[in-house]
Order: sequence, then C-alpha cells, then structure tokens
Amino acid sequence: MATDKVLTDWQCPPFTESAERRAAWIEEQIEEGEGWLENQSAYKNLSKNLRIFDAIFDDKTKSTLVSNGLKYNVRKFVETISEVREIGSYGSDASQFKSFAEIANKVAKGIYLEAQFPRQIRKALQFATVMGRGYVWPKCKANNYGFGEREIIFQAKGPLDVIPVQVPESNDVQDAYAVTIYEYMPIAEAHGRFPLFQSELRPVSAVSYNSRVQARRVDFAEKFRYGEQNRNWGNLYCEIRYTFIRDIRINTGSSEIPMGDPGTSWYYKVPYVGQEIFGGIRNGQPATRRATVEDCRIYPFLRLIISSRGLKTPMYDGPAFDWHGVMPPVQYDVDDWAWEGIGRSLVQDVGSIEVTKRKLERKIDQVITTTLNPPLGYDRTGTGGPKIENFDIFEENVRAGLDGEPKKTLQSLLPEEVRVTQEHFKFLEMLSAMEKEQLGINDLGNLASLKLNLSGENIDKALEPVGPIAKGIAAGMEAANAKLAYMLKFMIPQWFDTKRIIEYVGPDNISQQVFDFDPRSLVPSHMPEEYVDGEVPTTPSGYSQLERARHFAKNMRLISIPSTLLKLTAQSEQLKYLQLKQMKAPISWNTVLKKLGIENAGEVKGNTELEKFMNEEIEMLKLQSMAAKMAAELGLGQGGGPGQGKGGGRPATHSKPPKVAQKGGAGGEPRTVLKGS
Repeated sequence: MATDKVLTDWQCPPFTESAERRAAWIEEQIEEGEGWLENQSAYKNLSKNLRIFDAIFDDKTKSTLVSNGLKYNVRKFVETISEVREIGSYGSDASQFKSFAEIANKVAKGIYLEAQFPRQIRKALQFATVMGRGYVWPKCKANNYGFGEREIIFQAKGPLDVIPVQVPESNDVQDAYAVTIYEYMPIAEAHGRFPLFQSELRPVSAVSYNSRVQARRVDFAEKFRYGEQNRNWGNLYCEIRYTFIRDIRINTGSSEIPMGDPGTSWYYKVPYVGQEIFGGIRNGQPATRRATVEDCRIYPFLRLIISSRGLKTPMYDGPAFDWHGVMPPVQYDVDDWAWEGIGRSLVQDVGSIEVTKRKLERKIDQVITTTLNPPLGYDRTGTGGPKIENFDIFEENVRAGLDGEPKKTLQSLLPEEVRVTQEHFKFLEMLSAMEKEQLGINDLGNLASLKLNLSGENIDKALEPVGPIAKGIAAGMEAANAKLAYMLKFMIPQWFDTKRIIEYVGPDNISQQVFDFDPRSLVPSHMPEEYVDGEVPTTPSGYSQLERARHFAKNMRLISIPSTLLKLTAQSEQLKYLQLKQMKAPISWNTVLKKLGIENAGEVKGNTELEKFMNEEIEMLKLQSMAAKMAAELGLGQGGGPGQGKGGGRPATHSKPPKVAQKGGAGGEPRTVLKGS
C-alpha cells in the first residue's frame, strides 16, 4: 500500500476530491518546488549577490566613497540586449487564412506597444542578470479590478515568483508537470477579482510562512517589488497563487463531462472512451467515429487551480483559461548551463572582482584624504602658549608661534610606503577589464559599430567581432520571444472580439470573411471542409469553437523573429527589401516603408504582397493621371533632365546588394545614403 501511495501521490487529486485535499496538494507541490529552488546556486547566493549589486559595504575603511561600476555595467548590458520592438510576424500557406494573418500582425503590434513589451522584457532580463533567471507571463487581464476592458499584458517575474515541479532535463519550466506563479495583489483588487471569497481572503500579515523560501519571497516582495512600505504592506496585500498542471487523466466513465462554465471561451465537453463523436465531413456529409483515449483527456490543455495562503479551499479549479495550452511563464536566461536549473547570476561570477575593486577604491580614497590632512607629530617641550593640537592646519589665517624651526617641530607620521601609486590605478583598470569581460560588455559593445555598412555580402564578416556571449544571449532571447509569439496567436482570437480588432486595425482593414463567419468573433464559424462550393453553411458547425479556434491559430505560423540586439537582423532585412524594390520586384512601397520603420506609412488594400503591389501601382497611375491633367489645365510643361542612362549617368546594374554609406564632407553636407552598383 505504501508503494501505491508513492506512485500516485505526485498526481493532482481529481476535481471530485474534497476541496481540502486539493488545497493540501497545492501546498505539498509548492514545498516540493521550493526544495528544488533552494538547491540552485543562483538562489543560494541570492542575498550575497543583491548586497554586491546594491553596493552594501562591510569593510573597515573610513571612506565614504560609494562606487558601483557593476550596476552601470549591468544596466548597460540589459539595456543593450532588451532593445526589442516586436516579437515576430505571422503568415499562412492556406489562402483562406492569409487575411487573418495580416490582421493578427497588426493587432500584435498594437499589443506590443500598449503593453510596453520592451519595458517588461527589460525587467525579466534584470531578474536574469542579477538573480539567475527572469520570466515573462503573457496574460489577459481585465483592468479596473476585473470590471474593465480586457487587455493582453506581459508580466515580468523573478525566480522566486515561479515554482516548477518535475522539471525535465531541458530545464525548461514549460515542460514541467506543474508550475505555480505567485502574485502579491492589493487586497482591494483581490476582493474585486474573487468576490465570492472576500470573507475568507487573508492579507500577508495574517498568515504564517513555514519555509525559508516563502519568508524570503515575502521579504523580497515587500522590500524590492513594492518599495518597502514598512507599516502596512502586510495588511494591504494578498498572496494569490496560480498553479498550472499538466493533468493527464482520461474520462473512463460512461458519460460526458462538462468542463468550465458554460458561456466562457474555455468551456468544453469531454467524451468517454468509445463514445460516438463527430468525426468530420466525409463526402460533404457529417460523419461519426468512436472516441479514442486522446479525445477523452479531461484536461486536453492545462488544469488551473487558483489559491491563496490561508484558504482551505481553492478559489478556482478547472480548465486553464488560455487556448494555447502551454505553461504560460516563458523563461529568459543570460548565463545558462546544462547543470544549472535556473541559470547563473552574472553578479555571482563578477562579485569578487567588484568587491575587490570597491575595497581598493575606498582605500585609495582614504589614503588620498589622509595625505591631504596627515597625522602630525611634534615635540611639546619648549612650546609655549596653547597646545598645538588645538589648531586645525586647514583653517584659514592660522598663526602658530613655535620655538625653533617649524619644519623641525611638525613632522608627518604617515609612512612613505602609504601612498597611491601608478600600480594601484593599473590594478583598478585590470579589475574593470576583467569585470567587463566576464559580463560580456565588450561583446555587446562591438554591436554598436555595426549600425552602418551592413549588406548581404558583408553581414557575415561584420558579425565576426561580435563575441559568442552576445550571439548566445541573442539566440536564447529569440527562442523565448518565439514562445511568446506562439501563445499570442491563440490569445488574440480568444480574448479580442471583432469590435476590439477594429479598434486596432480600422474598419477598412477587416476582411469581409470575418463578418461572414461570426460578427462577434475572429474565430471562423466553420471548418474549411464544411464549405460547399465556397458558400458559408447555413447550419451550425459540427466542430466546437475551441476546435475551430485552434485550427485557425495553427494555420498561422511564425515566419520571422527579428533579432533583439540593436535590430541587427532587421537592418539586413531592410536592405534586402530596398534592393528588391530597386530591382523592380512586385513589392509595394508601403511594405518597404514599414520595414524601414517609417511611422504613419498608411495602409494599402490586399491580403498578399502581390495584391498590395498591384493596388498601389493602380493608385500611383491614378495620381500621375490627375497630376498630368492638372498640369495641362495650368499650362505647365514637362521639363527635367535626361535622367540616368540617357545622358544623365550610367544606369544602375544592381549586380551587388546595396549598403549604407556616408557622403558629403570636404565642404559638402554630410549625409547617409544607400550605395548601389
């Protein structure tokens, strides 16, 4: 029996178990995850790393100098790698989804701007740099304490806020069995979002914490996340916990199980094994088949339990709200290793260098200060009047009467060996260079010189001075950004209705298919195989909204992930589009201008690039015709020079990719130009 208990204790109790048992299981899983966290080196050195980062001194020197070159270097590091403008863009090979992909791209860009994505990713990278790992949690949140408009946000979290259980060899929390995310919510907001539990919710000060990790998490939240409010913080905040579980139970009963609340986007029914279910369209007619084990998973995506410390029952236990079905926290590591569960803190590696540098700087300051006012010794025999120690030699207009020669009476007691020499400053320079090398500052700094003269033929060569640290961090960040983009393509059709989509893209840019399918939702009302001769069916779809939505989102694939380091890849992409446009490729100027980051470039109708090009060309011909007509009416002639290739210079061959170059100078106006061949 004991063996059976061990084999099943790891599983989350079914929702038919008592609320007390399910709440107790959450506490057990949190303790298990915290035990895993405690053994990570970044966690063990957390307090030490924070003290070094905050320049808290414990040396014996009397210097008041507080230097913190480490903080500047870390900030420079984070600001460089967090320069992100957007995560990626979507496309589709299926013609019926191309217009939806275009709409999703525009909405996603609006979300990035509204949610201040660069700011949130910077916070996650700050956590990663100093504490070992940072997370970004994309979530739909109704503002005004749950009663306002929905918005998609990117919430930054630290290693103390995300507690995984059963993390696999990949060390990726998205592959874990269960993940708990902590949020310290103002008590007024907690009452607004969980109105049925207002009488049971307890503030932080009213509950006890049994483990060191729990106590440290609360202390960190109070001191660093909320500005150390001293008196009332513990009375004004509640600890809310979101536990996501990869529950693998199967409905082996004899009846369907409804999951979630009817009317919500996450509601669905779970068939039992062997039940006759809708099996798609065959020969234009609906068909049935027997439900398999895969069809009968009670939680085909994720299970979510929302709890709060001090409550004996969960506040929610059911299907996770989001359609994407993956663990929501996306991890960002800047110094990851195969044997480090949450990566390493960069402060941990340069801490001893920074401490040594600070001690030397403070000693140099103390020595220099002492040499400006050294301790003096004198022979008191034969001196009359007041004692010489009562005089301050740095006071103005000091006059002291002495017997004998003053230089023989006063003598500095500071040994000649105690002085600042050139070797000390060389040692400081060496320590600073070591710190920058460990942090990879030089690797990142080399990227600044790549803003100009990048083209297809020399981009690989230009990347050579960029060190492996910068390239590794960029690759890791792009992988994390791709995960966010994957989740977002499910969240947009789930949480934004057509009215909200119009607010982002405007009514003229909404495809007519959206209204044909369902005026209230971006999710198609039917699957492609349900259409007969391209006509929208008059009967309801045999597929659920969730099935149609996932099919819709899966047909939109991520087609580009811009580089996050000084938009290096974006510059190469810009030059590529400029070259193609110069070679008369069927690409609209509207697309080229957007690639160049030109704001308010306007919109051109068309779902494909070819359609946009053709519509733009037609509009340009209309403008030329109007201009010619106006010129004729005004009696204006058609003047101008011969142009290139007609006596006005050699025509462009476009045999080589263009590159950015500088012209002017030597009396001319300096300017940046695109140099072609």
